[in-house]
Amino acid sequence: MNAARLDALARSLTGPFAFCGIGLAQGGHTHLAIATAPGISAGPDTMFRVASISKIVVGQAVAAFVKTKATTWQTEISDILGWRLRNPEFSDTPITLGMVASHSAGLTDEAGYVLPPDAVLAEWCAAQPIHRHQPGTYFSYSNLDYLILAAALEKLSGQPFPDAVSHLLPERAGFNWVGIDSADRLPTYRRDDSGFVAQIDDTIAPVPEGSHPGVYSPQGGLRLSLKGMLALAQGLRNADATPLWTPAMGPGEYEGGVFESYGAGLQIFNTPNFYPRPLIGHFGNAYGFRGGVWYDRERDLSFAYALNGLAVGDEDDAFSDAELQICAVLADWKG
Repeated sequence: MNAARLDALARSLTGPFAFCGIGLAQGGHTHLAIATAPGISAGPDTMFRVASISKIVVGQAVAAFVKTKATTWQTEISDILGWRLRNPEFSDTPITLGMVASHSAGLTDEAGYVLPPDAVLAEWCAAQPIHRHQPGTYFSYSNLDYLILAAALEKLSGQPFPDAVSHLLPERAGFNWVGIDSADRLPTYRRDDSGFVAQIDDTIAPVPEGSHPGVYSPQGGLRLSLKGMLALAQGLRNADATPLWTPAMGPGEYEGGVFESYGAGLQIFNTPNFYPRPLIGHFGNAYGFRGGVWYDRERDLSFAYALNGLAVGDEDDAFSDAELQICAVLADWKG
């Protein structure tokens, strides 16, 4: 395996995609492979939305407070938030910080997770059908979990959300373009019969004033470059990868291997079906973007990939053929 093979793979995936970026770091060596479709321009520092990869930053920021014993994963999250979060059908069952971080709090995105900027989070949660399962008994991935976790982080840190996560962000990164020069950016595209159509970030709107951290999209609004994605992957070497939920703890919506165990903003795979060794990291899939940030501890290999321009209507979270090709090449990397 060499860099030329990685470059060729990136080129082969453009056309179907507007942008393909693959980055890896191992043993002091880094390589970035980037290719774009005709008419699309992007480089290693071009910024774009990375969807649920954002959750790494939120989860690890909260994990730092657990590490310093400022709180615990068993702490009832209502005690941190200052308002009551309970499933009305199981009002005697506390919802803990660890349940929310690991998507086992019984919450659902059924009512949505993009809140009006001026909504009061406590009132919105009380008025919406956000509960599905008894807390602590079932794994069900929910973006709402990480909006609520971001609200808890603001309380723990005493800071607005962007400040509370700033120390964990790679250079030039930010949520919803806060503090980022957006001149070198790549919209997130969908592909239809006419070509690539921008879905988000074709223009940059200011962050709306609001009363909750959802205005920063903590669940999916992080903007990174491919270089930044690789930096985030390299940081996973020192991440808190404590499993907060494992399949042995109960049933769940594991989506045929898309999920296994889950920690503080980390998917934790002992036996992934898309890679031959254990991994920690997170995938992302939204608005036509599909990507991943991963760390292979056995090989001390950090890698990231970004694919931009999924077909209209492609909402499948299963690992795609393109991702499987990327992971197969990276698994055999011999720099």
